[in-house]
Amino acid sequence: MFRFFENRNFDEDTSLNEENLHHLKNVIRINDGEEFQVVFNDGIFAFEMQDDKIIKKYEIKESNEPNVRLSLFFGILKGSKNEDVLKHATEIGVTDFYPVLMDRSISDFSKKMDKKRERFQKIVESAAKQSKRDIVPIVHDMVKSEDIIKFDGDLVICYEDERKVQLGEIIKNLSNNIGLVVGPEGGLSDRELEIYKDAYKVGLGKRILRAETASIVVAFYIIHGKECSNG
Repeated sequence: MFRFFENRNFDEDTSLNEENLHHLKNVIRINDGEEFQVVFNDGIFAFEMQDDKIIKKYEIKESNEPNVRLSLFFGILKGSKNEDVLKHATEIGVTDFYPVLMDRSISDFSKKMDKKRERFQKIVESAAKQSKRDIVPIVHDMVKSEDIIKFDGDLVICYEDERKVQLGEIIKNLSNNIGLVVGPEGGLSDRELEIYKDAYKVGLGKRILRAETASIVVAFYIIHGKECSNG
């Protein structure tokens, strides 16, 4: 079933914005009687088309959102890898994203962040529609390594050389407000490790994961683990 987002309250107004209406009629070519869903600021509702009119059917009460808030701080990567992280982590249930310019980041798009952020947000919105999220995660402006410690929650740092503490060992100790930090292709610098010394620093097993793989895998592991443990 298709899902769309409208940035307004419903108020019994079944009209859709121009982009959503175009996608509904000309891209997916919805048929009469075929159900689709729209997320408004004040609720989620099911609709159908009848003779070119949008008809409300019922309100959807069940939530698709995880019971844990996970913010992903990901070191800026090369090329389309950033988009892969955003797309798949949105499907998993990440709440919001912070691109981070880290010491070993190869790419730096600080001078064109506005355009990048606009594109990133569209990728996230598309993934939210596909995965039937109840919200569109926010892509924040780029931050620096030292900004991460301002996060008001539990910080989890993925570090490939950590051998004593593995991710699975700390899940039960985490709150439902988590900041996940994954470095760029070159990993974290000694300076950054010192900055994050008070955070949970965890390893991910014997094999070394690519940065984009680590972001997606660890985000899923944490969200799924917390959902299972919280019932």
